[in-house]
Amino acid sequence: MSSIEFGTTQFCPVLEGARIAKESEDMGFDVQLIGENHNMVADVFGELRDGARATSRIKLMCGPVNFVTRDPGVVASSIGAIQVLSGGRAICGIARGDSAVALAGKSPQRQAALAADLDLLRRYLNRETVLHGDRESALHWIRDHSYTPPPIELVCSGPNAIALAARSADRIGLSVGANPERIRWALDIIDNALAVAGRRRADVRIGVYFPLAMAKDRTEGRALLKLRTAGFAHMSSFKGNDLSQQPPIMRRVSEKLRTGYDYRFHRADAPPVNANTELIDEEFADWFGIGGPPPYVIERIGELIDLGVKFFNAAFWPGDAEAFAASVIPAFR
Repeated sequence: MSSIEFGTTQFCPVLEGARIAKESEDMGFDVQLIGENHNMVADVFGELRDGARATSRIKLMCGPVNFVTRDPGVVASSIGAIQVLSGGRAICGIARGDSAVALAGKSPQRQAALAADLDLLRRYLNRETVLHGDRESALHWIRDHSYTPPPIELVCSGPNAIALAARSADRIGLSVGANPERIRWALDIIDNALAVAGRRRADVRIGVYFPLAMAKDRTEGRALLKLRTAGFAHMSSFKGNDLSQQPPIMRRVSEKLRTGYDYRFHRADAPPVNANTELIDEEFADWFGIGGPPPYVIERIGELIDLGVKFFNAAFWPGDAEAFAASVIPAFR
């Protein structure tokens, strides 16, 4: 159980990366993720540098960031500095692109381009020289520092991206909810892709991103999850995902989210009830997320650990992080 990681993710209040990371470390979390969206918050890498200086144990993960608004070399240079400054506690989170891309008027990255850029990122982080035409490119500055390349985590929801993560990443962040049926579906894709690539489960760490509600009972948990699920579930509605292959309980919501998700409410200070939460029903929210009292949350997480999940990341509403850290995390230490 000591290898199980618990992370907390959020859009960081401007210039408060040090406070956020220190509070998470003091509560007992293993990973502090700071979200990426240049429209809404200050630069994620700047916040992580402050977080690195303020902490000594907690791992620090960017984003996930994307290659639509950031070049692979820029990402490598930025996370490399966090790795050096933190003494090896950085994680480089990557995805196709969500709100940061949408609010820049662009589309998520296509699969072939994502695979190519992941390769470039890996080569930059490994201190290799990359060719752009007849020009050489490398992180010359990092050669002067004691340095181990940070792990790359691909956060993914569709089958093609999940398979790519199994072939190319060190960590696989599944953004498919916390329903065991859906996790098994993703694990089958991972196992098949690992076999083709000549890799094993031991070569990657698999984790989940999911909506969570700490509540006094299951009834309250379902009601709270309805307000916390849209931001996670809409990632499974992106174009390129074959909605006909999703379970009926998921497909009926994904079809609404594909055309109806409103990025104006994809922010930390969005009102609890908004156009996005209205697309979610309690039955689906309860199927997709985990909501209830601590014993129920512990049972559900334990079930996923039995399937092979090694890390868990949630965006906590006020008070939930403290309750989770006090009552759930100790059960797995």
